[in-house]
Amino acid sequence: MLNKAASELLQGFADALEIRGANTFRVRAFRNAARRVDALTTDIGELVESGEIQNVKGIGKAIAGLLREFVDQGRVEEFDQMRAEIPASVFEMLRVPGVGPKTVAALYNDHGIDSVDALEAAAREGRLASIKAVGPKRQERLVKELPRFRERTARRPLGEVLPIAERLAAHAAAAPGVEAAQYAGSLRRGRETIGDVDILAAARDPAPVMRHFLASAEVDDVVGSGHTKTSVLVGGGLQVDLLVVAPEEFGAALAYFTGSKEHNIEIRARAQQRGLSLNERGFLDAAGVRRPAATEADVYATVGMPWIAPEMRENRGELAAADEGALPALIELGDIRGELHGHSLWSDGAGSIADMVAAARARGLEYFTVTDHSHGQRVANGLSAERLAAQAEEVEREREASCGLRVLHGSEVEILPDGSLDFSDEILAGLDVVVASIHSHFTLPPEQMTRRLIAAIEHPHVDIIGHPTGRMLGRRDGYVFDVEAVLRAAAASGTALEINAAPERLDVNDVTARRAAELGAPISINSDAHHPNDLASMRYGILTARRAWLRAADVLNTLPVDDLLAWLAQPKPRQWSAR
Repeated sequence: MLNKAASELLQGFADALEIRGANTFRVRAFRNAARRVDALTTDIGELVESGEIQNVKGIGKAIAGLLREFVDQGRVEEFDQMRAEIPASVFEMLRVPGVGPKTVAALYNDHGIDSVDALEAAAREGRLASIKAVGPKRQERLVKELPRFRERTARRPLGEVLPIAERLAAHAAAAPGVEAAQYAGSLRRGRETIGDVDILAAARDPAPVMRHFLASAEVDDVVGSGHTKTSVLVGGGLQVDLLVVAPEEFGAALAYFTGSKEHNIEIRARAQQRGLSLNERGFLDAAGVRRPAATEADVYATVGMPWIAPEMRENRGELAAADEGALPALIELGDIRGELHGHSLWSDGAGSIADMVAAARARGLEYFTVTDHSHGQRVANGLSAERLAAQAEEVEREREASCGLRVLHGSEVEILPDGSLDFSDEILAGLDVVVASIHSHFTLPPEQMTRRLIAAIEHPHVDIIGHPTGRMLGRRDGYVFDVEAVLRAAAASGTALEINAAPERLDVNDVTARRAAELGAPISINSDAHHPNDLASMRYGILTARRAWLRAADVLNTLPVDDLLAWLAQPKPRQWSAR
């Protein structure tokens, strides 16, 4: 976490310098240093303390000093001064796709455009066409893109919010007199983006709980604080509401605030059928007698139903499934036996193969697959056929030293615009796992993009389609194709579709994954790890899979490694059936 924060600091430093018109070489030095820090596998605090930070390539004496200040004080005075001189709304423009620091510098310094609102107004009024940094074509794209940008950024990615909520819920749970604490809302349901966070605490006396909660180092500002509810801002503007309820009402409150609204409406209707009313405090019968519910299981049992997992509470058929005794046993993180999509220093990863294997072992996995990029991804240092062969030798050495964990050798192969792959069939046939993905030419017509994907799916050596829609949460929409046709092709050929668990992707989404499983396509859940720590992202893919009603039997990498390899070795079309 400290390395990531330090890398973001250096990147922000570079942005601020560029907006201020600083020397190009200094800007570049900060950007290079940010990449170096992000790629470190050693904690930057240890490097600073030992003085080894200056020995890291790309980090000179000046930047090392700033990093030392950041590690020691949690801030850098020079950066704070620059941010104070430049409105925060100017930096917000950097989040708009296609608007980089040079463009923002020109817009702000030369034309007084200092916010996304001002940028959108200028685009709609046609004032950007004559600005050299933009031009007419880019202006046209901005007019279309900015409304979508606002829609995407109104909510935050699950992977950004969940760690914050977990820390705050744990902090609330440690308050005097608290018997239970849990986050609720769309976060508990595992939605891919989150608006704000609700945290519930069960306690008799709210006052000490409120005081304890407000003392959290996470809290940036207090929006309001009352007897049983406090609202704060954390993490640069994320609103978190803490509600303290009586322990006997905790289950009813948790169910109510978890939602979804549509699910709760159906539960309340079932309560009414039994002569009861239901709200966040519990049930009320016809005689006016209150019947609290200390657990969610109490709520569901009172309306004649089994407990339903939060991820399923979207009114998408879960109540009917509960009535029929057909609720699936949803997949859990512990069901995952291995990783089928991981990167290393050989391409654009930040850890050696040994580092990645060690991280996989530490997480209790049985196998880890090295799938560095193929040569078509030059920007990601993709491997040539010769480098892939050399990598195979290193993989073999790691197999010999892996102490029980199986190391598989694969590749993330580029799907070219015509649907062909950028490694020969002979090379692909020699790999354990082939992940085929799209990283470019996103704007092809939908019909061509559909043919492109289906061609890769039907390729005899392709095992998995990586991040199938190409979307990046909050940054870009996925490319357009016939989803149903692609899912049917995957089911027919026995090619797995990936739920990419990287928090910026979560691709495919829950709706698409559920439909794929209904059609009989295998699903693979992968972290797409580029750093040893990224293997922890698997839990976000599991949440997506649970929202898709997936069981362990629906997911390819819940198989033991020998069963997995035996299935992959089958010629296409491979038959996939839930075990």
